[in-house]
Amino acid sequence: MGTITVLNVVPDERFGGPQHRILRVAERLKDADVNTIVVMPQGDKTYTQMLLESNIPFYQLRSFRRLPNPSNLVGIVLWFFYFIPCIISLMRIIRRHRVDIVHVNGGLNVQVSLAAKLSKSKLLWHLNDVRSLGLLKPLLMLLLRILPHSVVGTSEAVRNCYFGDSHLGEGMIVLYPPVDTSIFYPDKTGLEEYRDNLGIDLKEKVVGIVGNINPYKGYEYFFKAAAAIVQVRPEVKFLVVGGRLDTHEKYWQKIRLMYDKLGLEGRIIFTGARNDVPKLMNVMDIFVMASLFESFSMVTAEAMACARPVVATRTGG
Repeated sequence: MGTITVLNVVPDERFGGPQHRILRVAERLKDADVNTIVVMPQGDKTYTQMLLESNIPFYQLRSFRRLPNPSNLVGIVLWFFYFIPCIISLMRIIRRHRVDIVHVNGGLNVQVSLAAKLSKSKLLWHLNDVRSLGLLKPLLMLLLRILPHSVVGTSEAVRNCYFGDSHLGEGMIVLYPPVDTSIFYPDKTGLEEYRDNLGIDLKEKVVGIVGNINPYKGYEYFFKAAAAIVQVRPEVKFLVVGGRLDTHEKYWQKIRLMYDKLGLEGRIIFTGARNDVPKLMNVMDIFVMASLFESFSMVTAEAMACARPVVATRTGG
């Protein structure tokens, strides 16, 4: 069998769990003669730089828009305006590279799925969300029946979210996100220097959280817990590893106000988006996952691979 070409389409160019998974899997698939091309919206360049360093080709399409917030009327209009141009652009890429498999991430990437179907490429639809689909659910159930060759979900919670007790869910393959244990493992080397650079004394305990700053990650609960803990354990510091998102600026302002009101200045360290998460996880004494929604929390599994004790909300996989 010759080389296989996979077009992996992710609906958000900002680096996070799904983007990390795509990158690591694409690197390993090269050894199996499977080449990956990544397609994403235009915007932040952090992820594209990582793809460049790994020699994985990619496209950032102007017509491929992030699904807007329902309150963003302009964004919704633009999303529909670019719907057909996006399908055409994707079909051109599929044909140019003679793509064998289109791997679509997310339940609402309809234009990607239609482009694969019209190009007669095999379609793998990867579901990785457990939030309510509302009025869109019947339409999506229909599309999942007629478009993909295979449906994959990141956990049993995803199956329950999309299919419930329906027999349609029997065909979904549960494929848990992989953790690269050559990167995420207990590692004490250089931790003293890392702590020093972060302004953390060797005697201080560190509680950490990892994730882009948005309402679904539950940062307000993390902050409230931090405020309660410092009252009885003032030697504890809190590490927030995650970038601000332009789509959630109001939420950022909300938690910054909470940070000030709770008197957490000097206790919480904001690192912003980082590409050295394994090292930062090893700095932590306890890892927290405070999310309201998770299909399967990759960062929780990664913290476990680093042998960190985990405190997590009961959500998703």
